[in-house]
Amino acid sequence: MSSQFTKYLEKDSVVVLEGKNKREIIDELVAIAAVKSNLDSELIRELTWKREKMMTTGVGDGLALPHIRVDGIGTPVIICGLCKTPVKDYSTPDGKPVQVVMYLMGSTSNQNVYLEILGSISRKLRVPGIIEDILENITRPSQVMRILKRKVKAESEE
Repeated sequence: MSSQFTKYLEKDSVVVLEGKNKREIIDELVAIAAVKSNLDSELIRELTWKREKMMTTGVGDGLALPHIRVDGIGTPVIICGLCKTPVKDYSTPDGKPVQVVMYLMGSTSNQNVYLEILGSISRKLRVPGIIEDILENITRPSQVMRILKRKVKAESEE
């Protein structure tokens, strides 16, 4: 049984981001993750950019999946960032601007759960039509939360 990422989503896990470029978007996400985890924002920022420099987390179709592992975190933190302005400098394989950013911060002590959550996010966001549904509701976080938590056939087959 894999860990479903939706069980880690909280009421305020879906946020509208104001940033206009990759750095601004990631800075917003880092600030939110720091508050949610009670960890130092500079540490989170450093780890996030270290991961990003290894290989872009822009996956295409308007989606980015930045993810890090950090010491001292209990429960994984997941933030769904909705970009008001499409982010053109995110470096995606298809060259499309990023509008949905799923940020995952998990513990270094439990790699299996971290990988299961990352896989769950990836599977959910590959379900046909889900990114389009999210983009249609880009300024409505509560509706996006409902879309993310909606059960779909692909998830129930895990």
